[in-house]
Amino acid sequence: MVVGRTHIPVVNKEICQTCSVCLRKCPAEFLPDLRYDEETTRGYLYKNSELLEKEKLPPCEDACPVGQKVREYAHLIYEGKLKDAVSVIRQDNPLPAVLGYVCHHPCEKACLRGSWDDPVSIRELKRYAISYEMDHIDEIFDILKMRKAPSIRKKVAIIGAGPAGLACSFELAINGVDVTIFDSLPAPGGMLRVGIPSFRLPREIIDHDVEMITKLGVKIEKGVIFGKDLLFDDLKKDRFDALIFAIGTHKSVLLDIPGEDNTENYIDCLTFLRKVNLGENVELFGNVIVVGGGNAAIDASRVAIRLGAKDVVVLYRRRKEDMPADELEIKAAEREGVKFRFQVIPTEILKENGRLKGLKCVATRFKEGEKGRKAKLYTYGEPFIIDADFLIPAIGQRSELSFMKKEAISDKETILLEEDGIVKGYNEAIFAAGDGVIGPSTVAQAVASGKEIAAKVVNYLKRK
Repeated sequence: MVVGRTHIPVVNKEICQTCSVCLRKCPAEFLPDLRYDEETTRGYLYKNSELLEKEKLPPCEDACPVGQKVREYAHLIYEGKLKDAVSVIRQDNPLPAVLGYVCHHPCEKACLRGSWDDPVSIRELKRYAISYEMDHIDEIFDILKMRKAPSIRKKVAIIGAGPAGLACSFELAINGVDVTIFDSLPAPGGMLRVGIPSFRLPREIIDHDVEMITKLGVKIEKGVIFGKDLLFDDLKKDRFDALIFAIGTHKSVLLDIPGEDNTENYIDCLTFLRKVNLGENVELFGNVIVVGGGNAAIDASRVAIRLGAKDVVVLYRRRKEDMPADELEIKAAEREGVKFRFQVIPTEILKENGRLKGLKCVATRFKEGEKGRKAKLYTYGEPFIIDADFLIPAIGQRSELSFMKKEAISDKETILLEEDGIVKGYNEAIFAAGDGVIGPSTVAQAVASGKEIAAKVVNYLKRK
């Protein structure tokens, strides 16, 4: 209900209701003529969006990898009920503080409001709600304790404390499982801690989500390398009922071009970011070239700027709109002085006395009639040289799977799983989750994988 003068409306919040157009529950669903009045929100949406073709609604929730009840918690925040909003967020999201900063927010891309205006800032709303949790930890933890199931007297070991391993541990703990995580790094977080710069993901945010997990009873053993400090036999002796590999993708994919071996001032992206994030001294100067188009490439370029590089140029083989990196991160890099060159592929690393001198490159074109990331490219024109003092390739990541049976590894160098989540070729209760299974992905997708495997492990343990 609206009262007051026409140009200064006053909304009575007590009786005002959400329109529910994104659920196809507004009057236009039953009175089709209302769909054609483009001066109204509903009319515009019915004509200019894919609302009628959507099977799962609302679109924002369907797009969320972890299944967040977006409309519900957003409305609770609007009503000022932050504790209730956090409770709803925590039902589905084991790492809400982290995802409040680095989620790729597909929910916002799916938000129908974005078809005529800006989408609802869903990620920032989550971050706002979790700031309440961080100031009221005990209050929110009391909610989690009430949800935690009684112990089922089963023990599970997780290898890897990255987003998938942490998410998996949270879900298992909530379901009454005794969980121990073993991780090779000096602090939990995996690529959250050593791959993402602190200016994008503050370390206290990671620490908060980890604290909520350990308060549930999850134990984390740091600095433990599987295959060296910890073996399969050690886990059997400790009588774990299941083992989950959440090892991530910590090895860089290299350029595979001439001159790549033994080149001074050449450092792969993941090694570069790991050294910086762990506080090691990394010196850059002059012209720095980063090759790649994902978030890791953007992160590396922004870190290079902060380390004092004179010029930082990102080379990408396709167009700007084809880059898989988050659009907001690309804009941030541009504001900070990072330059971009598109439709360029390096073909050879040039060096002098073993030291990087430059990159020989060629231009690319799309096959006629094709565009986008899946379109075929071909090179054209004469090769050209870009001078460089440092080179950081960031074209992909992969897992270290040398400890796995051959039948458990796919052609894409990922871990193969049976339908019940058990690693292919193993008769024992050995599961896997995260990027090691699904390939390099976003943090939200890794969290979703961890949740999915946790549910399968719980089912297995209860059957057993």
